[in-house]
Amino acid sequence: MLNHVPVFLQKTYDMIQNCPEFIATWSTSGETFIIKRINEFAAEILPRYFKHNNFSSFARQLNFYGFHKVKKEDILLRTRTPNAPDAALEAQGWWEFSHPLFVRDEPEKMASIRRKTYADSAHAHHNNAPTPPTDKSELEELKGFVSELVDDMKGELASLKSQVGMLAHHMSSLGSLMQMIVQQQQQQQQQHHQQQAHLVPPVHLAPPPQDDLHQLKRRKIDHNGTPSPGPAILLPPLNSMRHQIKTDEPNLDESEATAAYVLWHSRRNQTDPPPMQ
Repeated sequence: MLNHVPVFLQKTYDMIQNCPEFIATWSTSGETFIIKRINEFAAEILPRYFKHNNFSSFARQLNFYGFHKVKKEDILLRTRTPNAPDAALEAQGWWEFSHPLFVRDEPEKMASIRRKTYADSAHAHHNNAPTPPTDKSELEELKGFVSELVDDMKGELASLKSQVGMLAHHMSSLGSLMQMIVQQQQQQQQQHHQQQAHLVPPVHLAPPPQDDLHQLKRRKIDHNGTPSPGPAILLPPLNSMRHQIKTDEPNLDESEATAAYVLWHSRRNQTDPPPMQ
């Protein structure tokens, strides 16, 4: 709401809002603010919000923003009541300032307040003064104007630095959050793979025994090496076949030994008597 309000006005509004009422406060209508104790206001309140305790400089800055000092007669007339005869006496030392856009209950209006340039201030002063201002008074006013302008610029720069710092902090937090999300996703993927590995263990097919391979390779063959239509013959190991066919040939290979064994087996079946019924 107060992003586009000059820093000086923001500080002044907060200062009046938080100031003890016996030192400074808003008027009953909230359209003006009153500084009741000038010395205490300058010594205790101004340094909390500005880098000085100069009440004259503060009043001059208000003038640059178009504030007007309420006439003392108006203050006395407003405070003089039959029920409080001493109120008017106390109000003689009060300073009251007003601006149509500086209102207690409508702080957003401050965004429309514009600071007068030095040329505007000098021109107004020249028109109102009965005699031309001296060079010394103009120099003092110019110094005050530049000083307050520098303070405003410093305040705005500090505000910008604060915003940049907050933005950098948010970016850092966002980067940390993204890194944490990536790590969590990686951990979830690893856990998923581990669960799958436990649920479906790898299947290792063991090779068949060598004896089974040896018997699978041996088929029922005749003397020409082609499959026989007769019943299957269970072939013994090679050395056993050599022993049964009673051969002394050490270089007899497997196919030759198999053929010889089949021939020997068929002849033996022809000579053997049929089994008893």
